[in-house]
Amino acid sequence: MIEKLKDIAFRIHIDPVNSVEHAAKVETVIKVLSDIFQSYNNYLEIEFLKNEEFRKAYEKNKKVLDTIKEELSLLVVDLNYSSFEAALAPDIVELNPTIFNDSIMDLKREAFDDYKETIISGDYENANYLQKISKRYNDEERVKIFKPLFSSFGDGKEYKVNINDKDHKIIKTLTLPEKRKEFYIPKVAVEKHVPEFTTVQVFAKMNKQGDITHLKTQSLKKILYVEELEHDTYPFKPESIKYQNLKFDLNKSLECVVEFEDDNYIIKNEELDLIVWGATREEVEDAFNFSFYSLYFNYYLEDDSKLSDEAILLKNKLQAIIKSVTDEA
Repeated sequence: MIEKLKDIAFRIHIDPVNSVEHAAKVETVIKVLSDIFQSYNNYLEIEFLKNEEFRKAYEKNKKVLDTIKEELSLLVVDLNYSSFEAALAPDIVELNPTIFNDSIMDLKREAFDDYKETIISGDYENANYLQKISKRYNDEERVKIFKPLFSSFGDGKEYKVNINDKDHKIIKTLTLPEKRKEFYIPKVAVEKHVPEFTTVQVFAKMNKQGDITHLKTQSLKKILYVEELEHDTYPFKPESIKYQNLKFDLNKSLECVVEFEDDNYIIKNEELDLIVWGATREEVEDAFNFSFYSLYFNYYLEDDSKLSDEAILLKNKLQAIIKSVTDEA
């Protein structure tokens, strides 16, 4: 079955501009794959909610969308470490029957092909292509699909992203459509509203007896300082990480930096050389969990003979960090 998935996959080739033997940095690999993953997931949500039958089912049970996303989640079905080329495809060869009828089953099979042919391989500067995309997606939908996708391309100074064929030959190099960028990523007007809750940073003097992480009025002696945060840039120090059905318990909390730049939340972890982006705090934490999950499968579980010296160092760090892995399926 894996050979069939290799045949239908699209192949992302990351080609660093200045590095030893064109070896890709870990942070670049994670960024590119995370951005494409986010674009693809947003695309699935948009396309399926356009279908009347599926939308009715979604209105009754919001979890059906998560089920679709999981069934069509991108898998790395082939990987070339030396040049970093990853073949990506969902497991659509043997789709299991669901509560939906044949039309939804057909849509599930067509969704990936359409993303591969229309979105990833699109002729972004072509007038006919622009017209097609304009009719199909509104401003907000285009932002959700193309903003993370174009982010994965980078600026071309540190690396290039190519689409390769099955023979590992470059079909095209993905570049930003500078003249048409505002069409694909328009500035969407956001209705301002006063939130019900806000995030604040608080320094307080507390009784040291007991667990100070559980705030109780009787333990609080004095509020020393309070500051309302403009964005949710409070610390992110996970002691466990969960993605899909896997839960990773860690030997220590991961020290991460949280920033907000260009309307995006950014989480950075220097130890694992991880940098992820997201439009919301929830999205960026989910992107971090996905990136850690990806490192586990692509490095922690990989045989040393297939890894570079740098990748083996990363694998060793992961082995020291991960205490246990639990399958909660």
